[in-house]
Amino acid sequence: MQLNNQPYQILDIKLSEIFNNFTDTLCLIDDKGIVYHSNIAYLNLFGENSSPPINFTTNFAVEYQKEIFDLIQNLFSKQIEEHRFENEFVLNDGKKIWLEFTSSFLSNHEKQNLLFLIIRDITKKKQTEFKLLKSEERYRSVFNQANDAMFVCYLNYGRTLSNFVEVNEVACRTLNYTKEELQNQNPYSAIFNNFEGEIVKIIDKTWLEGHAIFDTIQITKTGKKIPAELSSHLIDFNDKPAVLFISRDISQREEAARNIKDTGERLRNLALHLQSIREEERTLIAREIHDELGQMLTFLKIQITLVGKKLCNDQQSLKDKIESSIKLIDDSIDSIQRIAEKLRPNVLDELGISPAIDWQAKDFSAHTGIGCVCDLPKEEPFLDKEKATAVFRIFQEALTNVARHANANRVFISLKEYKDNLILEIKDNGKGITANQINDPRSLGLLGMKERAMLFGGTVTIKSSMNSGTTVKVELPLLN
Repeated sequence: MQLNNQPYQILDIKLSEIFNNFTDTLCLIDDKGIVYHSNIAYLNLFGENSSPPINFTTNFAVEYQKEIFDLIQNLFSKQIEEHRFENEFVLNDGKKIWLEFTSSFLSNHEKQNLLFLIIRDITKKKQTEFKLLKSEERYRSVFNQANDAMFVCYLNYGRTLSNFVEVNEVACRTLNYTKEELQNQNPYSAIFNNFEGEIVKIIDKTWLEGHAIFDTIQITKTGKKIPAELSSHLIDFNDKPAVLFISRDISQREEAARNIKDTGERLRNLALHLQSIREEERTLIAREIHDELGQMLTFLKIQITLVGKKLCNDQQSLKDKIESSIKLIDDSIDSIQRIAEKLRPNVLDELGISPAIDWQAKDFSAHTGIGCVCDLPKEEPFLDKEKATAVFRIFQEALTNVARHANANRVFISLKEYKDNLILEIKDNGKGITANQINDPRSLGLLGMKERAMLFGGTVTIKSSMNSGTTVKVELPLLN
């Protein structure tokens, strides 16, 4: 029975549109440099021609700029929640560009830290800044031609800011002031929304490092609040120390982030709903096969047996056919029972996860010849039906992988409770698998195991080395 995947397709399209229509480069990266999600701007920035699917995957370190990858690894090592930095890079084709990175860490339901990067090509902006700082004569034309709002304040004694002494046309349009009105405004209220505690930290960092990047709230003349990203630079203006602020409206970025988060939640809820529907259908089909077909075959066996008893002794050939038919019916009944058990084991619903794992391990050994050693708790863990089903399906998939790929002759299975978590480990003594095989997006069985656990806030980790076996570890919270 096929399920309708249209809700998945609709939400995937919405998520793809959010990514691909966003002007800045977006990507989601793990600590090995694997890019799990990206948008068209990402490919355009790094010289690709094709539009990516929503799960476009590549290796950042191999295919693009190693220096950028080193910075990414540094972010993972420091684990800074939010960070923003900019640097000049030379791409593989020799092109020099300035990139600005806004980074944050996202923790998925696998408890895996992924780095969310917003990458912006700021080459033109940096050129504008360098021209502004380098050439006082060309300052005004460059200043007013910039695409971003710009403000200049003197840095007074005590590292306090003066009123605006210079603003460009974009700044005036953004905040809805004339140039004269804006130059009379206090920066603390106009572009910092009176976050005085934060301003002190920003000015100190600008003074020590020469620049800083931060998010703030700008207030227009009409009182409208505009979320903005500001970069501050320490400069000399009219032979006095000053701070140049370059502002960019990030309303679109914040809205996109909210949409991505909301869409992710809807996708997870839909996936959980579809998993429940599949299991209900499996249970219904298993029950109908067992009850309806099983009863029909049993009745047919009785009828044929009665016919056989009425045959005479000289009708041996007919008796042989009757016995052959009865054996065929018995084999069919056994097949029906096996199919029903595979669809939905009664032992899982009636006795719980521990007996179900024990039954599955014995059935696996009987059919494959691979020995299974089980270490199961004496008391049945308290799991609701959905979580028990998820753990059992992950266990089945792990055993299937052992039979298909591991070349093992023994499997060690452990189930226990630890710190409000249920932990299931399946360890084989086979040939093992490589890290590339584990992370291969085409390994649908492994991805399915991880997704089942993720739906309930759990994780699946796979550890392996060549010729030393593979361990699959499932952790699932018992309470939520």
